[in-house]
Amino acid sequence: MAYILANNHILKEAEANLTPFLSNTPDVHKHSIWFGFGGIPMLYENMEIVEQELKMLGHKVPDLFKNHRELFRLTKRMLNKNRFYRTGQITFQFFITQEKIDYLITSRAFERFDFQINKKGFLINISDLKLLSHSLNNNSRFAKATLWEQISAEFKDDTKPAAVILNENDVACEGIAANLFMVKADVLFTPSTETGCYTDVIRPLIIRLAKEMNMKVVETDDIEIKQLRQMDEVFFASEVQGIQWALGFENRRYVHEFTDQVYTALNNFLEKKVEKQK
Repeated sequence: MAYILANNHILKEAEANLTPFLSNTPDVHKHSIWFGFGGIPMLYENMEIVEQELKMLGHKVPDLFKNHRELFRLTKRMLNKNRFYRTGQITFQFFITQEKIDYLITSRAFERFDFQINKKGFLINISDLKLLSHSLNNNSRFAKATLWEQISAEFKDDTKPAAVILNENDVACEGIAANLFMVKADVLFTPSTETGCYTDVIRPLIIRLAKEMNMKVVETDDIEIKQLRQMDEVFFASEVQGIQWALGFENRRYVHEFTDQVYTALNNFLEKKVEKQK
């Protein structure tokens, strides 16, 4: 039987009464993170993002989310009661009204023992829908959720499930709920935050790991579609979806040498980070 964490209490999902959460038609804000290696390696970094996102809505985080150690303890206990000992996803849901914020923490398990990766490769398509680089808080998941849902619907029946999203200047920015990375020779290219690209906790981590691997990193605001035809390697990355290697774009086919290397380095980093949490 699944266990959840609702307003500081670990409950059996089937026995939890969530009706009070849904009274007064609350706004619901969601944020998902990865767990694995016996811990929740990026919990604290994600809570900083959650705090910023709730602040955008004019609210403060509930008291538990200010106490990261206690939040970790209760969330880890929930995972243990669910017998989730490998990897998976934790979802934080905030039910927001003018009077209060209720919260619900749920989890689901993956079969893998390490961070997620798709090595089969996706063919890239270009979305017709575009983001606005100058819109408010456009680098966050919170601001982009509706656009991503629309683009997912755009390619629902398409054989090319990986979409590159452009901004109003026809500059490549991101994938669906994922950071975009491209490799040419020994240079890692990624859209700069000025493009309006999505940024999560994985983006700066991959940039850091690439530099440690002696890669030159270029954050740029002028990646055009034609440059996708010139790259050696393209991949998407996010904490929730993991590493997604791109097989090709149009007639161009990509290798996945750096993707494999950064994936190994990422797993090593996350495992060491969990050890420090213990």
